[in-house]
Amino acid sequence: MGNFLNKESSHRSHELKAIGWNIEDVTRYEELWEYSQRWGLINLEREDRQFLKKAEKLIPKLQPKKTSNKKSIEEKSYYLWLNFYLNKLKTFSNLHAPKDMISVWEIIIEEELNLLKKYNPVMGLPDSIKAKELYKVRAILIQNSFNNYEAKNCDVLFDFDIEKISSEEEVIGKSWKSLIESDSSQKDKFPLLKQKNAEEFKIETLKNIEEFMISNYPSLKDNL
Repeated sequence: MGNFLNKESSHRSHELKAIGWNIEDVTRYEELWEYSQRWGLINLEREDRQFLKKAEKLIPKLQPKKTSNKKSIEEKSYYLWLNFYLNKLKTFSNLHAPKDMISVWEIIIEEELNLLKKYNPVMGLPDSIKAKELYKVRAILIQNSFNNYEAKNCDVLFDFDIEKISSEEEVIGKSWKSLIESDSSQKDKFPLLKQKNAEEFKIETLKNIEEFMISNYPSLKDNL
């Protein structure tokens, strides 16, 4: 009987409402929760116990009071946005890029995600405002891949429009914009690199994005 529903001081039906449970099920949950608090789960019918367990799985477990409820970098909206695009880029490359070529966009986004995990910036509003300007750094890197690393443009171009590439099942943040912002010049560029050039390009990418983040993100300026 280690069910957390027996340990809480009040039910959390508002969290079930927030994920779309109907009034009838929410009311049933509240009544069963109250009963379990007074008489114990063991005295509930099997079907009712299963119903409460179903609710338990949908409600996040309570953290000990002394632990911080801060989101990890992987839970921050900015990180989720980048990771959303990375998954789309990988799917696209698997379909349209030759097997011996690597997408420049994948390299750029992977390196930025790695740096976010390394430096763990707060990524609140001050950091996020600065991060918007990274699209300019990415544009320079994209152009450099053609100029200095023998990149070839993919025969099929990736659509950066977030509304078009997201499916109905995916949860898209309200503030999420296109990866290329409003820079229309990026729409006709999807460079691919050979493996021998990719490693060298990755070093330049890491250096440029790292310098930008350290120099511009307020939360990193304070901590470094």
